[in-house]
Amino acid sequence: MKSSLTTALPTSLLLLPLIIPAAASAAPSSTVAYAIAMALSNPSSPRRGLVGALTRSTSGTAMTSMRGITTTTKTKTKTKTTTSDLNMSRRNKYSAEWIDLLSPESYSSSSSSSSSSSSSTLLPGKVHPPRSGGVAFATPDGAGLFAFGGYAEVPSVDGGDTPPERYVVNDMWQFLPYTPPPRDACPDGESSSSSSSWGWTEAYQIGDRRGGGEARYVPPGRLAAALAVLPPAVLIGGWDPQTPGTGGMILDDVSMLDVDDALVWSRCVVDDASVATIPDGPTSRHVASRLSIRGDDVNDDVREDVICLHNHRCDDHVFLLSTTTTTTTTAGRNSVRWNRVDTTGTPPSSRGLHCAATVRRSRTLVVFGGAAKDGNMSNEAFVLDADTWKWTKVDCGSGDGRVAPVPRAGACLCTLDDDSVLLFGGAAPGDGGLVGLNDVWVLNVDVESGKGEWDCLIPHRNLNDADDGDGILRPPGRNAAQLVPIDIDILLPKDIVWKSGSSADDSVERRHFLLNGGWYPFRMTYNDVFLLRISTDCLG
Repeated sequence: MKSSLTTALPTSLLLLPLIIPAAASAAPSSTVAYAIAMALSNPSSPRRGLVGALTRSTSGTAMTSMRGITTTTKTKTKTKTTTSDLNMSRRNKYSAEWIDLLSPESYSSSSSSSSSSSSSTLLPGKVHPPRSGGVAFATPDGAGLFAFGGYAEVPSVDGGDTPPERYVVNDMWQFLPYTPPPRDACPDGESSSSSSSWGWTEAYQIGDRRGGGEARYVPPGRLAAALAVLPPAVLIGGWDPQTPGTGGMILDDVSMLDVDDALVWSRCVVDDASVATIPDGPTSRHVASRLSIRGDDVNDDVREDVICLHNHRCDDHVFLLSTTTTTTTTAGRNSVRWNRVDTTGTPPSSRGLHCAATVRRSRTLVVFGGAAKDGNMSNEAFVLDADTWKWTKVDCGSGDGRVAPVPRAGACLCTLDDDSVLLFGGAAPGDGGLVGLNDVWVLNVDVESGKGEWDCLIPHRNLNDADDGDGILRPPGRNAAQLVPIDIDILLPKDIVWKSGSSADDSVERRHFLLNGGWYPFRMTYNDVFLLRISTDCLG
């Protein structure tokens, strides 16, 4: 549903452009707790905090009455005999570099197959309209990169005299690989680096308004959802703003996307063929990550991939989702099973808008940041061991030059290697309100000792300040974005110019991540196309 916002302002700690009463503009913007309450309030009802808003629903059902759920309680914990996965004194050294793929200067002026004085590489397509709060994911083989949903923003045509149009979407976008045209298509008979189409292109989901074929299920529009890939890709929950001023609806649905042959969605079912929902009720601003868990208590080599769901209600447990069969007898529906697992140790306090990734070959979940009910943001990191189901708060030390990211919410967290995660962006409280961040960090973590160490690769800079000339290219600060690992050999042209050297240099290990969407609170929603390279040198 589209809505023209003529008497409302977008606001904050959903950290997405929400709709609030115009009177809220009189509020002190530096009071983050007030901004949070207003962002998640219904004008016709008492104000509610973050956690209360996350659970708001007219169809809540007690977890004990939900079908397809198994509860697992750990009665004993095995003593580990393995050595530490990470010696903190011998950690890797990292560096980071951004490339703006929409800038012609990001491509070489010549190549072995072209003698032109300027690059002939066409620039990639962009997601349109810009949006924030969607989900994005890569397929395990690195050949597919997709983005779904979010809150779209269409700028006003009069240059800002009227508010932009904002509305929730459920469209799908795919990042098409760069494919040079055949040599005989070039006037000079030489191969060319130009491509007729690459980058973000709207994809036609089977069953949507353009996908054709028989009527099929497509998840309704949403933002603040979570998605993880086993495969298949599984979309869990989220928030539909609906009509401005109503507070919208928190969602409890679970949907599965087939990306192997066609973009076909199906509504998940549990074993008895009833529709699958989130076990403890509707939720948004949560995290979901693929975990590799023990298939039995004897053989550590027997592993099962599941999706771990963590939300603000998970104080002593997490939920695991597994695919029990490929398909059921019900056409187009996929069977899943929920399993509640009790946890021990020191868990994250109740929070939303946190971020998560995995380390140790997907055997450990890392959770960072987020915001509590009272609006306070966090810069704490926690790890959950999928063998013992014990939470540990990561001890990053203090003093002696130790640094750490500022507290934030709505950031991006990605797996970097077996002992490290990559952090980008988010929003943090500032003197004039919420600040969109563009810093890049790496957290090295030793799961067994609970020790960790932060390394700032690119510091935050406000790109509007005149004194920010540090010579480092970076995207504008933002939250509610997605940062997705990609295989540049499959998806990108070969003539990208890197200051850090050629991708063919085997002396340094490199990983690449594509930034999609996001929102700087109160200012702008983005559809730029930035690529982040992380280079790794092993010390020692």
